Amino acid sequence: QEQPEEEEEESHSEEEEESESSQEVSWIQWFCSLQGNEFFTDVAEDFVQDEFNLTGLGSLVPYYDYALDIILDIETPQDEVLTEEQQELVESAAEILYGLIHARYILTQRGMLQMVDKFKRLEFGRCPRVMCDGQGVLPVGQSDQPQKHTVKVYCPRCCEIFYPRSSRNRATDGAYFGTTFPHLVVMAFPELCPGESPCYVPKIFGFRLHRDALPSKVPADSK
Repeated sequence: QEQPEEEEEESHSEEEEESESSQEVSWIQWFCSLQGNEFFTDVAEDFVQDEFNLTGLGSLVPYYDYALDIILDIETPQDEVLTEEQQELVESAAEILYGLIHARYILTQRGMLQMVDKFKRLEFGRCPRVMCDGQGVLPVGQSDQPQKHTVKVYCPRCCEIFYPRSSRNRATDGAYFGTTFPHLVVMAFPELCPGESPCYVPKIFGFRLHRDALPSKVPADSK
């Protein structure tokens, strides 16, 4: 009678260990879950592990090897202990490296599909332009070089860019999404864009204004 009880205790302990391991969160999952990082998607680890996908990033990111280890949850060898200041620099470098890898990943079919799912759930927000009727937007960078511009959102209906609606997303580097991504999505998934939005027509007492009555938008230098 005692043996079955021991077996039950062992099975319970094994189940607890399995549940604990299943609850462990990877660095990538943790980073993407942070407030302000809602625009990011989880980059597949096999993509990060492929050196070809990381070509050229080593010269852009300090402490590259250490940063890559953090992203992949690889512990630093005991004989390479970093100071507290160095550890902070490495953690910052890991965020930059992940952002640059992310910009490449979302141009792949797998990464693009993940981002399209977020787009369909309106996780990037809606276009603030009235005539676009709540059209969903996509993140875009104004430069592919880091530390140039913060991320903006692109409306595939009016083809304009805007600041993200939430202030917590406005500090994210635009290079982590790149200049190509939203336009590639529109080409690959034309059904996501319902067509061009109509232009607002200014009127006075119900009559449309003649073009000559409208303020000129042509700069004085170009006349």
